[in-house]
Amino acid sequence: MVVKGNDEKAEAAVRDGGIDATFFVESHSNDQETVAEALKNTLLKDMKGEEGVTLRVAKFHPVVEKEGLYAGFVECKFVARDPQLLMYLALRYGPSAVEIHSPESVTITQAELQNMAADTSAAVQLLVARVMELMSPEDKSKALKEGLGLK
Repeated sequence: MVVKGNDEKAEAAVRDGGIDATFFVESHSNDQETVAEALKNTLLKDMKGEEGVTLRVAKFHPVVEKEGLYAGFVECKFVARDPQLLMYLALRYGPSAVEIHSPESVTITQAELQNMAADTSAAVQLLVARVMELMSPEDKSKALKEGLGLK
């Protein structure tokens, strides 16, 4: 399945300083329909609806089965309004690969860089908190001790 976006709007966004990029987003499950639905929901509802994102095209590749597990991926070409949004999208959607098509270089302000670092830190902290919620008390203690360099 191929979903077309708006190339004219995307080109205008690039001229206004947007970042022309492609994300390769994967999904895995033991259920074929779950994989397909997860990719559709992620790209067509969530990412396409993000403010400052202009979709060029989303190519949904067939879901394949290997040893009882299913995997699928989408090649999503889009323009992000600015570098900070691109980094947010990478953190939010976790693409397995990213291609930047243009511009050749980007200058960002100190505030933009600071915000990107803060967003990255917040995402990592949230991930660690969720992982810790799933760990047993013994595993939490061990992980904290190892993380602090304690024996």
